[in-house]
Amino acid sequence: MPTTALERECTLLLPTDVADPIKTEGLIKQLESKKDEDKTAAMKAIIAGIIHGEDMGRLLMPIIKFCTMSSDHTLKKLLLIYYEILDMYGSDGKLRPEMILVCEGMKKNLVHPNEYVRGSTLRFLCKLREADILQSLIPAITANLEHRNAYVRKNAVLAVFHIQEKFPNLIPDAP
Repeated sequence: MPTTALERECTLLLPTDVADPIKTEGLIKQLESKKDEDKTAAMKAIIAGIIHGEDMGRLLMPIIKFCTMSSDHTLKKLLLIYYEILDMYGSDGKLRPEMILVCEGMKKNLVHPNEYVRGSTLRFLCKLREADILQSLIPAITANLEHRNAYVRKNAVLAVFHIQEKFPNLIPDAP
């Protein structure tokens, strides 16, 4: 049985070698870069640092500011992995205010013209265990049930199934 909050929340384990502590100032500079390759490298380092137990909480706003609007699919996937391992609650036990911006980014991904972006976001939502975040995304999720692409519809059905399984009151007409 998991003992730490990180072990309890993380459904992804990545083997990495982190010899030196990660410098957040350098990561912020990489995130501010115009090159998606620099942002991707920074996101990989941030994810590895979080998995290894480093506190990267102050990087949430730069990540939202500089990475959410990128059109790079690798960066979008890394963002979803980051959101999966992110501690979404503050020290007071309440949902962090920045999560509203994360929800808006997810809503944009759920109506994105690229089916891969929609499908990967829907798969991520299957893993999400935060009813407060899912509640605002329900209309966009259910709209994807009628998408023309089978990949999107399949992932929308899986998302609805997992949400219904965890939070039966969020989608009352799902069964």
